Amino acid sequence: MRESEVIALANLKFNNSPFPHFSSSAMFREGLENKIFKWLQVTDEWKFTKADFYTQYEICLSNIVLPAELHFLVSKDTVAVLTKKLNSLFEKQSLKLVNVTAHKLIDGHRMGIHNDLVGTDETHRLIVQINPNWQPENGGFLMFFNSEKPDDVFAVIQPLNNSAVGFEISDHSYHAVSMVHDYNRYTIVYTFNLN
Repeated sequence: MRESEVIALANLKFNNSPFPHFSSSAMFREGLENKIFKWLQVTDEWKFTKADFYTQYEICLSNIVLPAELHFLVSKDTVAVLTKKLNSLFEKQSLKLVNVTAHKLIDGHRMGIHNDLVGTDETHRLIVQINPNWQPENGGFLMFFNSEKPDDVFAVIQPLNNSAVGFEISDHSYHAVSMVHDYNRYTIVYTFNLN
């Protein structure tokens, strides 16, 4: 399989409310998410991060040497396919990849309501769930909000394995992740900006 063929982004659904975003039931083709999952479980590259509204482990995939079978995650072909797709979905012309990271939330971790806005450095985000055997009782739901109020929920999204969500970052792109219970919740995050 050529690297340009690893992206599926199947069953795309786009919505402009409460901010422009899309979802996909399958990000990668042919079980590639299983290779990612196996590596995420055993790598020692994780760095612990604690902030006001979240606690998690992170890896900047753009700055490490990935195993050969995972090079597709950051390859030029993959980035080109994703950039073209996001430009089309969000009706942009000049999105550019900023970085690719992996996140891990373990039992008791969560992310409070936030909008990801950090000026113009980051304008769009694509989140890929790598969570085989996830069950609703494990928590870790991605939530979108109509406002910064905790009871103003627009959608609750299950972190189903190999699913993906992309959204435009703005001062009203409020989202959060509910508390994780007895589980390691993994995501691959692609961040873009308008150059």
